[in-house]
Amino acid sequence: MNTLRSILVLLLLLAVTATSYGQDKPKKNFLSALKEGAVVSVKEVAGKYELTVMKNAPVGSKVIEVGTDYVVLEDPAGVTETRIHVTSIKCITRLKLPKE
Repeated sequence: MNTLRSILVLLLLLAVTATSYGQDKPKKNFLSALKEGAVVSVKEVAGKYELTVMKNAPVGSKVIEVGTDYVVLEDPAGVTETRIHVTSIKCITRLKLPKE
């Protein structure tokens, strides 16, 4: 009787796990506009950073890592990496260029 009960509990757990697997969507947050490899322009205004995401930009800082509360940028020369905390970012702007 105990083995039958154990098997039923195991099947129930497998059924619950199988139905809920893969249904969680990644949560969007303030830094969701930034993707690794993107090129951004960085401007300091009143002690805060303004980041502008530019698609196909030839020059700018490259996004190396995006954490939950920080972003790591590499300068255009590839010499320094800068970690910026989310509280130091004033805004993130994405330029939408017209399609050619």
